[in-house]
Amino acid sequence: MEPKKGEAKVQKVKNWSPVWIFPIVTALIGAWILFYHYSHQGPEVTLITTNAEGSDGGKTPIKSRSVDVGVVESATLTDDLTHVQIKARLHSGMEKLLHKDSVFWVVKPQVGREGISGLGTLLSGAYIELQPGSKGSQPESYQLLDSPPLAPPDAKGIRVILDSKKAGQLSR
Repeated sequence: MEPKKGEAKVQKVKNWSPVWIFPIVTALIGAWILFYHYSHQGPEVTLITTNAEGSDGGKTPIKSRSVDVGVVESATLTDDLTHVQIKARLHSGMEKLLHKDSVFWVVKPQVGREGISGLGTLLSGAYIELQPGSKGSQPESYQLLDSPPLAPPDAKGIRVILDSKKAGQLSR
């Protein structure tokens, strides 16, 4: 059908243009990167402590046997404002280190009657040490200790807890 004089000629335009290939491919690659990132994250760990000294979000590493196994993500006050809640993320595959008897503590330089410890952290900064456990499932949160435990949780022997109102005379 011929258009009449003064009418516009209407032509059907292609619905698809090759210009759209690049944005579509870019969006698909971005979606794949997001999926890969979130599917390969390790477990999140919550640590409770009295202060956040030596725990900088995004900086402080978590180590087990001198190997990096995670990093501190953030530190916030608990709802009752009495403790600090530290959120940390372990690397993928490190879930097997977390059990009910796993222990976390801050490694920093210390000088005392017992000697000097943690000198390696003078240059590198404080880090959190993880002593893997072997019993029980992962709890909701862990207590972050200020000093290392005296013995590993699986050490043989008798454990005695001394409780005194005048504990100033005892040392480790």
